[in-house]
Amino acid sequence: MSPVSLREHASPLRVANFRYFFLGEIVNTAGSSMSGIALAFAVLDIDDSATSLGLVAAASTVPMVAFMLIGGALADRLPRAAVLRGCNLIQGTVQAITATLVLTDRAEVWHLVALSFVSGTVFAVSYPAFHGMVPILLPPEERKSGFLLIGQSDALLRIGGPVLSGILVATVGPGWALAIDAATYVVAAVFLSLVRLPFGERPERRTSVIGDFVVGWSFARQLGWVIPASCCALVFNALISGSIYVLGPVVADDTIGSQGWGLAVSGQAVGLFVGTLVLVRITIRRPMWVIMIGFAVMSTPMLLLGTWVNTAALAVAFFIAGAALSALGLAWNLTVQEKVPEHMLSRIMAIDGFFSFVAMPIGQVLVGPLSSQFGIRGVELGSVALCILVMLVGLSVPAIRNLRLEGPRSDLVEQP
Repeated sequence: MSPVSLREHASPLRVANFRYFFLGEIVNTAGSSMSGIALAFAVLDIDDSATSLGLVAAASTVPMVAFMLIGGALADRLPRAAVLRGCNLIQGTVQAITATLVLTDRAEVWHLVALSFVSGTVFAVSYPAFHGMVPILLPPEERKSGFLLIGQSDALLRIGGPVLSGILVATVGPGWALAIDAATYVVAAVFLSLVRLPFGERPERRTSVIGDFVVGWSFARQLGWVIPASCCALVFNALISGSIYVLGPVVADDTIGSQGWGLAVSGQAVGLFVGTLVLVRITIRRPMWVIMIGFAVMSTPMLLLGTWVNTAALAVAFFIAGAALSALGLAWNLTVQEKVPEHMLSRIMAIDGFFSFVAMPIGQVLVGPLSSQFGIRGVELGSVALCILVMLVGLSVPAIRNLRLEGPRSDLVEQP
């Protein structure tokens, strides 16, 4: 994939359908960038326990995993923009209920567990649908720019979002941040209603969603690299979700507080943004090397959480993790859009999502008891060591190590 000039970088915005999709994503991310921290501290206000926080996080992840494969088949079967619009409306309703319960001091842990379960179920459909959009909105030569524009806008919003969320949590409580997120889902659905796309051909469509999933699974096995790479992501994501996003707020609550944690986490968004600026000029030919090394580098915040908890140092660690995330995300998106035909996109992304997220509930639930047994330092440093080990194992697989990108050619990727 060749370097992109600054003029070419902005060219996708001239495409009306992509522009509406892009605006919807900006609004959605603006709210979502605040909700994670707000929900975490809403749980801690009810029950100051890593176990309770892990249960709420797992309640979202379990249905996300359970329904992801079917969600991918459904997203390939129906118009993806319509699927995303419906998912946004449902998510907005769920978040509005959550915000109301928190703002009225009626929220209990089981309420948040139940609502997180619904949210995770909807995400299982919206995730593969979202990741199948750019290749049908843009021609091959503009897709790298499209992916980078989305990454840069998300990064900018995630710089301010966690900081604002931390301030809101510390001053007026987490409910207001959750209420803002609810409103952004509705606005995003309005933008998605303006996207007009013809429904693509489905040459291998079966009579049922299950049949469509079976076809997609067979294709993933034929590719050879999807399932091994996703298995590695499974372990990486389990470690990151437990050691950083469950233990992290617990550590912060006793040290740097919600504002400090929000400021530190925003460093990841800065790294993500800076990384996407650099990637505009970089050609990626060996995507799996970028992905495996990137995941290992993302363990940097764990190292700090297990050794020296300081807001500035953590912000630097999250900056490094963000830069790594931007590189591995672009590498994966470019790989899928080049190697996978349009009618299979959501199913392949769903398979990746399934393997990536399947171990996350285990990590989220077990990290509390494990930290009680071995201490937070032991869990954090052990997770760093495991990330490095998985990177080495992944790169030892020929299908991962030898995969190369050839660039945007009409004979490699279907035109939308």
